[in-house]
Amino acid sequence: MRGNILGIFFTILSGVLVAFIVIAYGRSDRMAPEFRFSALNLVYDSQTKDIDLIAGVNAYDSRDGDLTSRIVVEKVVLNRDAGTAVVYYAVADYSGNVTKQSRVFPADIEDIDSNGDSSETMEDELFPNLAFGSEDGYVGSEASSEASSDDED
Repeated sequence: MRGNILGIFFTILSGVLVAFIVIAYGRSDRMAPEFRFSALNLVYDSQTKDIDLIAGVNAYDSRDGDLTSRIVVEKVVLNRDAGTAVVYYAVADYSGNVTKQSRVFPADIEDIDSNGDSSETMEDELFPNLAFGSEDGYVGSEASSEASSDDED
């Protein structure tokens, strides 16, 4: 008799907990924020900063409102052949929902080459870990093997 009462009690308790979980999940914020881009006449060059890239970009969320101050530039990838820079943006709302989008800008490749740039370059799809060059002129594994032979002298 006592076992039946405990079984009924735990069954009812489990049902109530499941109901609370379903209600809490239904009320949670699962909608990701959205980006809104304004026209921006910008040419990406060696002097371009993240703040310049964020100008003209806004982020909104249905629950949290304006999230523009939370926008970050994840990375910039240069496409030297096309003369463009692809800028990757991300924003997260206060519930942890994340949205990522990209935008393409024309790039001044000559200025970037002459003044340097810390952005990434488009990787070779066949050999993504192959270095495209270094200060000492060596490429890929040649640079490490040459450096190790210099240390032995």
